[in-house]
Amino acid sequence: MSTATQRTTQTRRERRLAERAARHDTRGHGRPARRIGLGTLSVLGIIGGLAAVVLAITLGARPAPAIAETASLTFARVPAALATDGFALGRADAPVTIDLYEDFQCPACQTWSEGVFPSLAANEVAAGTVRIVFHDMAFLGPESTDAGRAAFAAAEQGRFWDMWATIYANQGRENSGAFTRDRLLAMADGLGFNVDQFEADMASSAAQASIAESRAAAASAGVTSTPTLVIGGRSFVGVQPYPEIAAAIAAAAQ
Repeated sequence: MSTATQRTTQTRRERRLAERAARHDTRGHGRPARRIGLGTLSVLGIIGGLAAVVLAITLGARPAPAIAETASLTFARVPAALATDGFALGRADAPVTIDLYEDFQCPACQTWSEGVFPSLAANEVAAGTVRIVFHDMAFLGPESTDAGRAAFAAAEQGRFWDMWATIYANQGRENSGAFTRDRLLAMADGLGFNVDQFEADMASSAAQASIAESRAAAASAGVTSTPTLVIGGRSFVGVQPYPEIAAAIAAAAQ
């Protein structure tokens, strides 16, 4: 074989080897590239999922929409002619005292405040027969405590019962944002309170001590649910109709 032929043969052989090497190199780098691509997609999927979770948390995902901070507040007041003293409503010398145990987040308490209390206030309280003393059990969660603190702050300005009525008028689902600090401050502002004093009293240790005292009074009386009314030593649990409460007052007054 001539030198020229040998060179040509070697060149072809080298070319074939080079092509094989190229094909092998392409296949060898192709698989990892596909694996990297799938891995990248997996990582992106995980990152996307985490981002969705973070976004949901950031937006405050809940089973149902939360109440806006100060949206659609309703303001309510008890009749101005009724005597008030701290957590008490009615004349101090009334022959019958009703100890009222409630939680501001309790739906039945709201029902009582709207369905029974108005008749009681317009009749027995206005007539001087009954004095109602409120006790805050605040056991349904943090917003119960916050509402209780707000109620204490209102009492410090001689306006507990107006705040009591307003809190119930704005009740929402338990711990859903109905009684945030901003909404409670907006209630105080709408009722014409000194908001700076209200905020300070709401944050005070005295506010928490007041709730603790009410809870202790409930435990001492054997009260375990809300609303509970104690009239003449007799307990009425749940929303009892006004005629039954009126009859119990009349019996206790004798």
